[in-house]
Amino acid sequence: MKRRKVVLVTGVFPPGIGGMQNYYYNLSKHTKHKLTVLASEYPGSAEFDREQSFPIERGEFLRGEGIDIGRWGSLFRHVRRTLRREEPDVTLYGYVLIGVIGLLFHWFGGRRYIISTHGMDMLMFRRFPGLNQLVKLILRKADGVLTNSEYTRNLVLEYGVDPRRISIVNPGVESLYDKAEPNPELVARHRLENKYVLLTVGRLVRRKGHDRVIEAMPAILKRIPNAVYLIVGDGPERERLAKLAKDIGVGEEVRFVGSVGGSERLNEYFNLANQFVMVARELKEGDAEGFGIVYLEAASACVPVIAGRSGGASEAVLDGLTGVLVDPESTSEIAEAVARLSGDAALRERLIRNGYRRAKTQFQHHALAEAFDAYVDRVCSRPAKRRKPAKKPAVGKIHP
Repeated sequence: MKRRKVVLVTGVFPPGIGGMQNYYYNLSKHTKHKLTVLASEYPGSAEFDREQSFPIERGEFLRGEGIDIGRWGSLFRHVRRTLRREEPDVTLYGYVLIGVIGLLFHWFGGRRYIISTHGMDMLMFRRFPGLNQLVKLILRKADGVLTNSEYTRNLVLEYGVDPRRISIVNPGVESLYDKAEPNPELVARHRLENKYVLLTVGRLVRRKGHDRVIEAMPAILKRIPNAVYLIVGDGPERERLAKLAKDIGVGEEVRFVGSVGGSERLNEYFNLANQFVMVARELKEGDAEGFGIVYLEAASACVPVIAGRSGGASEAVLDGLTGVLVDPESTSEIAEAVARLSGDAALRERLIRNGYRRAKTQFQHHALAEAFDAYVDRVCSRPAKRRKPAKKPAVGKIHP
């Protein structure tokens, strides 16, 4: 395999916290290609960047998964400058709309580009005909489309993309997630002595399904009187979820931890749990869990997992083999699954054993980076798709 030069353009990257941030960071860290990252500013970016083995350039133009529309010009110029300097074999765009810049450089310079997709980004624009047509054009003209799951791949196929240009590279699990003794300081802080701990780790947004687990708590407490629900993470739903817990009489049993920082600290929280529960669901407005690496992180810490039968979760959790899938809208199914796992030691141990083995073999970063590297090499080995030159070469003004 030939070592290629790759530029990654993304609005989400560490030291920002989140699944997509970790996804792009670990591809950048473990790839054998020569990769340069163009990413957004975060507090602590300079210190973080100095510790990395690959170059990172920061800009104020990127905003999370999207960009500030008023700064498109700045982003365009920065990408153009980077492409001229680096002369990469291919550019990877970490958000489909940013890919419009890749489309322009593809049309007016023959630059290869790959779009990376995560599920929600393939759903959220379908209600807007103009943007949806732009997404379709960006995807169809791309030299490659990288997806995080079979679920996301199928969404990409619905846009009419050539299946030969699509590849799946799942998110990976940090090797430090593993079984450990509960941290007594955390047990005391969250009043978990002699408690049966249900845990969710994730941003507090509607699709994650925290509300359905809270609504299931009265039924769970009838079966497991010492159950508590520990919620790690923060987000816009926190106030509503706290009010919901109070209104249905489980305010004492639902405990909000907030954000806890890095992976090492998060592993300590996994090791407080008797079960991991995240019943993510697909929302009408186009919000869905594209994969759900957190399920495999929990499995790495030997925690049995319950997930919602929705989005890409059925690929992260194999029903009856590495975890249990439930209807994410059914509080009775959620409560029944929790009670069943708590009372069936043989089932619990089988799920833990299988989940641990799968997480520690199929989803380690070095193996996933090998798949990414091979895909990039295949894309770069194909002849670049060039648009026929215009009769009036005024477009030379934006040639990268």
